[in-house]
Amino acid sequence: EFDPDLILYIGGVDVWEGDALGKLNVTEKGIYERDYYVSRLALERGVPIACVIGGGYDQNRKRLARRHSLVHRAAIHAWNNDNELLRA
Repeated sequence: EFDPDLILYIGGVDVWEGDALGKLNVTEKGIYERDYYVSRLALERGVPIACVIGGGYDQNRKRLARRHSLVHRAAIHAWNNDNELLRA
């Protein structure tokens, strides 16, 4: 069994379906769900997690910035849901 003291998570967006280099065909919704899943697992196990952005190639900087924000929005969502469960 693996029992980490800390998770360093790089929420790379080069997996996005329109990325010129990644070519993994994952939607923005899929990226968000991946990031939420990782954040939620860390919270459920009580392991601190540091999330950073990574990867992603797009000439449209606003679209790229939005995709990079997914990891932090998903982490906030996981945190808020986790705290709601603790209060119930």
